[in-house]
Amino acid sequence: MTNRINTLRELFFDGAHKAFRKESLGLSILNDETKKLPFPIRKAMAFALALEKMPIFLLEGDLLCGGKTVYQLPTYITDEEIAWGNHNFETKGYNSAFDNCFNLGQDARGFALNDSSIPAYYKILPLGIPALLAEAKAKKETAQEESQKIYYESVIISNQAALKLMARYEELVRGLIPEAATKERKDELLKMADNIKQLQEGAPKTYWQACQLMYFIQFLIWVEGGYLIPLGRTDQILFPYYKKDLEDGILTKDFAMEILEAFFMKLNYEIDRTHGEDIKINSDTGQSITIGGIDPITGEDACNEMTMMILDAKCDMRVTDPKVHLRVHSGTPESIWKKAAYLNSLGMGFPTYENDETIIPALMSHPEYTLEDARDYAASGCWEITIQGRSFNRNLGGISCLKCLEWALNDGQFFLGVPNAQTAQWLIGDRYGIPTGQPQWFDTYEKLFNAFQVQMKHCIDMTTSYLNRAMISPSPFYSSMMEGCMETGRDFDAYGVPYTETDFQLSSLSNCADALYVIRKLVYQDKEYTLKDLVEILRSNWEGQEPLRQRILNEFPKFGNHVKEVDVIANEIVTYYTQEVTKHHNPAGQTYRARVTSATDYVYGSQILGASADGRRAREYFSDNLSPQMGADKNGPTAIVLSCGEIDFSHCAGGGVLDMKFHPSALASQEGRDKFIALLKTYFKLGGLQTQINVLDNKVLLDAKKHPENYRDLIVRIWGFSTYFIAIPEKFQDHIIARSTLAF
Repeated sequence: MTNRINTLRELFFDGAHKAFRKESLGLSILNDETKKLPFPIRKAMAFALALEKMPIFLLEGDLLCGGKTVYQLPTYITDEEIAWGNHNFETKGYNSAFDNCFNLGQDARGFALNDSSIPAYYKILPLGIPALLAEAKAKKETAQEESQKIYYESVIISNQAALKLMARYEELVRGLIPEAATKERKDELLKMADNIKQLQEGAPKTYWQACQLMYFIQFLIWVEGGYLIPLGRTDQILFPYYKKDLEDGILTKDFAMEILEAFFMKLNYEIDRTHGEDIKINSDTGQSITIGGIDPITGEDACNEMTMMILDAKCDMRVTDPKVHLRVHSGTPESIWKKAAYLNSLGMGFPTYENDETIIPALMSHPEYTLEDARDYAASGCWEITIQGRSFNRNLGGISCLKCLEWALNDGQFFLGVPNAQTAQWLIGDRYGIPTGQPQWFDTYEKLFNAFQVQMKHCIDMTTSYLNRAMISPSPFYSSMMEGCMETGRDFDAYGVPYTETDFQLSSLSNCADALYVIRKLVYQDKEYTLKDLVEILRSNWEGQEPLRQRILNEFPKFGNHVKEVDVIANEIVTYYTQEVTKHHNPAGQTYRARVTSATDYVYGSQILGASADGRRAREYFSDNLSPQMGADKNGPTAIVLSCGEIDFSHCAGGGVLDMKFHPSALASQEGRDKFIALLKTYFKLGGLQTQINVLDNKVLLDAKKHPENYRDLIVRIWGFSTYFIAIPEKFQDHIIARSTLAF
């Protein structure tokens, strides 16, 4: 890390960029005339006014300009629109009955804001915003439909505003040149001003200019209201500029790395302003970059010098953003594997690994995708699989296996695990499932499992009915950075991109497989309990049954230990889930996609569940993603990957993430890292999709909780992103500490 980057890093930790923030500009674009304008035009006008009035700044020594400084667009939504808005469709609720219709932001009407879709940086950088603006003007002149004319006008307003903001920054930088302390800094500022001037006139010609434009677009999407904005296959996008500049002799490798690290530092500016809603966790920004993988046309390995540079930069910097996803396959160079494993050993939770050889076929199981596009996938948000630049990606439907099992055991109702103060009878929750029968009716395990499937189908059906009524707020600037919208004259809200990806996620899989195994063993095989008796025990939250609970926890086989009987149940659940999800179609007519992940559900979704037969008490956390339930993985990491390798992920086009935990000593040596690489390769040969890694030392975490001032750059992996340990709520800290005691 150079002195410059170290200084920028310290300025970031000190919050220097926050001094320029304004929650609101206190402005409005509404008057008697503008109220009559179409909604997309008004939103574009508000975006333009924000860019005209927002504070701009440049920190000492920085090499790139820009940064979000305003957190509310000028008013552009009328009172009448707010009154008739989408308020019957709640989009914020992680704990709603179906754990479904959530977005991380919405406009004042209750319409969902866009998130998780990767801009077509591979297209926009070679094109440049001036050419994009010219294209929008030409298309508006020839558009046949009024809706298309409105869309193109909103794009014109938005992109003209972006160019005007660039002009403001050029003026700012040129004004700083006389004050610069050294000739070197004067020359840098002059070059930066010239870079921004070029971006106002055409496409970037150099690597430095390409990085500048990429960051400009990125933070402007956030200003417009976008959330969880990934950056796509960054090594592929930037490498041509880097290679040409080296060949032309206008760039050194050292300065290229410094520009890259300055770019990465700026991506961290918004880590404390992620959701802005109920969940206050730093760094869940969705700013993922994807590196490695195969070429979309040739199918050959696409790693390049920029792939290694990005890994080196992340080793160097110890900051959370951007998150790194490494696409791997049988032809991935060993040098990349080794550098990635070393990065994992540093304990920052990246890279996450994506297996081309299972993900691409899973995408191709959906008829919408072409092979070339499937090969060009990237990670969106935490680990969601999407096609960069061509997909409207939304992570919406959530299905909890334990919830479906609880409904099946309770005739469609929730266990509450709470006694009535007057009668001492255990309370039963509302019926959100459907009646499938009383426990005594299920005289075979097959009947119970069928009721479980019926509840899962009901949950999927109900969720899709909610989601297909979702209404999206237009995003003129964001959508203009995608393929398809400009060509069709349709925004995200009108499904203008080639692919509309609406994903379900399946949570609590391992807990549910364990619970079903316990029920089958205790009730139907050994006949120690009737199902009715066992259900009463669960309703009472194990009161007076601690010996049984401990027996289940300690003596019964669990998922993650390569026990065939349990692994088969997990696979049966996933197979049925993917079958039912892919029967449904979204409003664009494309197939819903299945994913096996939990996101926040293992914390928030668990809070509405009663006790489960795997030994879990009411409202205790269940396992995250594909992980075995906490404390159950007793046969080591190889057994975990063998268990997960028994699951058929061939129709999980949205992804399926295995979390693995290691003690730092396991990856401290090259020999240990080589064994780690071999383990990952084994998992991927078995058909695994994705895995994310936490390298944790329990003693360090405990000390960081007591003395946070000493650990401001201690990074841990949460559900699908890395964040600073000292910045997360205590319940998450405690969960991570508990997980770390079980690291291999």
